[in-house]
Amino acid sequence: MKITKQFSLAYPRDVVWKAMGDVYQVAECLPGASIVEDMGDNRYKGKFSVKVGPMAASFAGEVGIERKPEDWTAVVTGKGADARSGSRATGSMTYALAARAADQTDVDVLCEINLAGALAQFGKGAVIQEIANRITAEFVRNFEAKVAASAPADASQPQAGQQGSAPQEPRAAESLDVGNLFWTMMKERIAAFFRRLSGGSK
Repeated sequence: MKITKQFSLAYPRDVVWKAMGDVYQVAECLPGASIVEDMGDNRYKGKFSVKVGPMAASFAGEVGIERKPEDWTAVVTGKGADARSGSRATGSMTYALAARAADQTDVDVLCEINLAGALAQFGKGAVIQEIANRITAEFVRNFEAKVAASAPADASQPQAGQQGSAPQEPRAAESLDVGNLFWTMMKERIAAFFRRLSGGSK
């Protein structure tokens, strides 16, 4: 499954690029995600926890990052498995930064996701798309707050992340809970089922 997203950040491209190079900071901005070990060579051990309706899963796996400064792009690949449910996930995310103005950066994201196991039943386009919308919205809010806290007063100067930034307290990753989304979609499916029955009986 492919998902494309775009969002804008009110900071220069150099500032955004440097901030997105901090994998720990980026993980802290993603609901349910955490980095647990630096394996070297831009590879990390990570976790991602999600709750979909009555099912909770905690994926443990590896993440790799390849950054291309000359193109302002990066490719993030990952794979993980949830021991409890037997679910497995693999995927990649490519993001590209474009300078719309001196203090405005557009971020284009392309994700490719593959699910197997118990959670694959929730891998329908509408569900995954809505989850992606929620993750993106929360990530943008959290990431902008992080950049605002670490960027210099004059954000037009590409100095984010240099010494003088206030250290951030690490947070415990909370599971991404999309239970309300699950029940909403279940109710819609049940309602659609009865509408079809009613229409077929005429």
